[in-house]
Amino acid sequence: MTDRTTILRGGRVYQNGALVASDLLIRGERIAAVLQPDSETSADDVVDVSGLAVLPGAIDTHTHTREPGYEHKEDFESATKAAAVGGVTTIVDMPNVEPPTDTVERFLEKREMASGRCMVDWGHWVAGTKPEEIRGLAEAGATGYKIFQVSGAYPHDPRLAINEEGALMASFREIAATGLPCLVHPFNQPIFDRLSQEAFDAGERPTGKLFSRIYTTDQVWSTAVKTLLGLQELTGVRLHLLHTHSAGSLRAIRRAKRAGARVTAEVDPKYYHFTLQQLEQKGARMVPGGFVTEDEKRMEEIWRSLNDGTIDNISTDHAPHLLEEVAVAEEDAWKANLGSPQIEWLYPVVLTDVAAGRHSLSTAVRLLTENPAKLVGVWPRKGVLRPGSDADIAVIDLERRFIVDESRVQSKVGWSPYEGLELRGQVIQTFSRGETVAENGDPVGPPGHGRYIPGRPQG
Repeated sequence: MTDRTTILRGGRVYQNGALVASDLLIRGERIAAVLQPDSETSADDVVDVSGLAVLPGAIDTHTHTREPGYEHKEDFESATKAAAVGGVTTIVDMPNVEPPTDTVERFLEKREMASGRCMVDWGHWVAGTKPEEIRGLAEAGATGYKIFQVSGAYPHDPRLAINEEGALMASFREIAATGLPCLVHPFNQPIFDRLSQEAFDAGERPTGKLFSRIYTTDQVWSTAVKTLLGLQELTGVRLHLLHTHSAGSLRAIRRAKRAGARVTAEVDPKYYHFTLQQLEQKGARMVPGGFVTEDEKRMEEIWRSLNDGTIDNISTDHAPHLLEEVAVAEEDAWKANLGSPQIEWLYPVVLTDVAAGRHSLSTAVRLLTENPAKLVGVWPRKGVLRPGSDADIAVIDLERRFIVDESRVQSKVGWSPYEGLELRGQVIQTFSRGETVAENGDPVGPPGHGRYIPGRPQG
């Protein structure tokens, strides 16, 4: 480890909920000091960040790298390059690959595949569907576990789904014994299937518009969440609920938290930014999620939950597919690969909301850096800018407006659902453990800087 020093001079450093005019001293991989502006401290390198905000690097706890098995969509190199240019300095990726990460052997193979190829630090949520494998996976270094309740066409792999409550309880009990978090994609598959069949019987075509309407039905999500909360109470598992965008889900989570439940929740931007108008204009690129913003009560509950702590973190659900794979949804969304690349625009999308007054910068940082670090078990080594913490830093021009341009996309699929949209808050430079990994929208340096983050049991 080098002791080379770098000073970020002239910027405003995020400290204790506010931006403070400061210089930031980095020594090796760690933050050494937060200094008064124009300090006389010398360093090997001086970086002028005048007029810019110096924020903790974002931590995305919901990234699909697509490797192994689907490398034509994304791989470790392309996903982490995309993360770096977006100011994301840590990712945790998902097990719905081919073969799925549901055994110790497959987990170790996946770690070996990623070794020396990631631009930023990374962890992995393994499948929590095989109780006999769960403790061994923890011993092998799994960051935590992921279970789907939704199943059907890829990427919702039926091999990674559990809907039967007794089976969920069995997995939860084993996971609880490890002290690691269990992420669940809540979904009431029988209700979704019934609503879908009723729509087909009524003569509706299986388009992306119909899929989004049924998929965002409140009860598809909230009934599942209520069951999961009951199982959490029964087993004591560290439950982390994904895609918490339905009003009924959020109200149930708020009540559970007030009662002391060991539960956290996250949401991804597509569920409260994509609109019906965008769905009609851009088609399958916006599926699912295009109906959420048409529901005023749901939108009110999402913004309330982001601001009052009911939602703990914003993740990307970075889910790249080729455009031709997504386009299948124009004819039959039930057979399409659904999802979109997201990670490159996480900070700008959230900071655009800050600029619009929807929530504060301190709320944004809590949602993007602090709480995700706590979920993964790396707080305060990551998620904060203080002496001794990793120098994971996003240098951002909060005032700069830019139009999303697909020609600059780093994700292997080469497209963005935000194409043509004006965002505010451009990432200028990204540091991962003191090394510049992206600058002005381009990755810097060869892959391989990133390190694996093993799970950290919490009592």
